Amino acid sequence: MKRKITPEEMHLWQNEMKGVKPLSIEQKKTLSSPIEHPKKQLQVQCPVARKIERRTIGTLPMVPLHKFGRKELRHIIIDARLDLHGMTLEEGHIALEGFLQHAQKKGFKTVLIITGKGALSSQNTLRHYLPRWVEEPPIRNFVSILHHPAKSCDGGQGAFYIGIKRLRK
Repeated sequence: MKRKITPEEMHLWQNEMKGVKPLSIEQKKTLSSPIEHPKKQLQVQCPVARKIERRTIGTLPMVPLHKFGRKELRHIIIDARLDLHGMTLEEGHIALEGFLQHAQKKGFKTVLIITGKGALSSQNTLRHYLPRWVEEPPIRNFVSILHHPAKSCDGGQGAFYIGIKRLRK
């Protein structure tokens, strides 16, 4: 339901907006210019990275949690969580990559990624894309295993457990 704005709210809004000026055309162009994805820069600048990526392409073991015993489920320790609710597919992909890279640097073992269930009939949701992203470089280099669905207390069908690879020194 939409509600009407009260006169007091309108007065506050107008007072806050007194000093605001619209952006110039040049400022709008800089804000809307596409940002190069760091993955593309890495491929161009570092030929060694290409060899590593080719070598790590493969399928991950997708292990449903219901195949684990109750003891294993009871002892899952989540080191960090990432909630992707409200993000677009592009924002979610970038956030996931940065989060997993940070988790690997910090030495985390298991993280929880919450995508939400989304429209169950739609194939264009974060929940459907996350397993695909995890199998592609560079995200593939951070992940050892993907568990879906999570326990109901951690998000159930709308959440994934991801095992993080240890960082080699």
